[in-house]
Amino acid sequence: MAQFEIFKKLPLGGVDRRSLVTTLSERGASTAKALLDKQRAAITSAGAKVADDMAVVFLGGSNGITRALAAQLVFGEKANVFGVHYDSAKMQIGVHHTEAMTTAAKAEGLTAEFFNRDATRDKTIDEVVDILKSRYRAVHFINGIAAGATKRYEKHGPTTVRDIDVAFDPVLQVPDFSKAENIRQMGLVEVGVASEAEIERTNKFMGTSSKLWTDALGRAGLLARDESIVAFCDYDYEPDDPVYAMGPLAGAKVLQRETMGEIKAEHGVHTVKLCYPAMCTTALGAIPGGTLMFAGTAQVLLSHGSYRDIPQLAFDSMAMFNEPPSDGTLRLDGHYQSILSEFHILKDGLSPDDVPGCFDQLLAHHAS
Repeated sequence: MAQFEIFKKLPLGGVDRRSLVTTLSERGASTAKALLDKQRAAITSAGAKVADDMAVVFLGGSNGITRALAAQLVFGEKANVFGVHYDSAKMQIGVHHTEAMTTAAKAEGLTAEFFNRDATRDKTIDEVVDILKSRYRAVHFINGIAAGATKRYEKHGPTTVRDIDVAFDPVLQVPDFSKAENIRQMGLVEVGVASEAEIERTNKFMGTSSKLWTDALGRAGLLARDESIVAFCDYDYEPDDPVYAMGPLAGAKVLQRETMGEIKAEHGVHTVKLCYPAMCTTALGAIPGGTLMFAGTAQVLLSHGSYRDIPQLAFDSMAMFNEPPSDGTLRLDGHYQSILSEFHILKDGLSPDDVPGCFDQLLAHHAS
């Protein structure tokens, strides 16, 4: 059996930064448009009840599940959508995704507006809230920010975790499982200790940002009691996860969950925790062990016929607008949670020699 070697988990799978700028400049807009066109052709209405005089406001939404939620709401449910996120026009695909969605929505007489700014700045919040107040009676709010330190707290110390080294799509900036050769190796990734500055930044963006916005929306009279929904995209991590559960990512999630109770009490709105499985996203690909978690669980779910891709999860999420869950949790990860023990058996039995063949169903799915 081959030994597990340590490899460095590089941003975006090690894509060269200079070539990334050129690639995005040349292909970013056309790739984003082509992907949106393909997804729009498959989008159908989930029957979400969003009033015409309301808007749905997103934090995040440039890529991943939040972008899929925005697309489902705009093109499937014909809802008014506003998004706030901060991406580099030269280095990140998000700018192209939002431009593609804005252009397509305008052509159909629909509303999709995005602000490429720091969502935690008072100036950004005030400007967007003023625009919303001038156009709408009330809003729904969904926080999908994924910007945190993928490290551990000092009390847990550094460690290593198993992961797979996967090439990223150089334009879409997500792990690319469309070809077997993209799964380059299985090995160990070193996990460091987060600094106080990294912890503070993670808490700011992923822990308390919802409260900043709901305070401002509430003052503006845009949170309708017993009608508005305030939700956030959650990941119900395993309590012994050596990275997620033992560092700032978990700390921020705890803060975010606590603020939901405060928001509900202060504004009388429906608060919803949207629990998602591990997904093939830029953010998950940056977490040590995250790419293996996605690939392994997806392989098991596909073998059971219960795998749901990101657009399907976005469609399922629309249920919150028709009947907000009484316990405040919309569990979209039920199948995922049910196979975690099977995933760990698979993971513990793998050696580097088993890669990439052990992910045959995942590769076939992404190649189709």
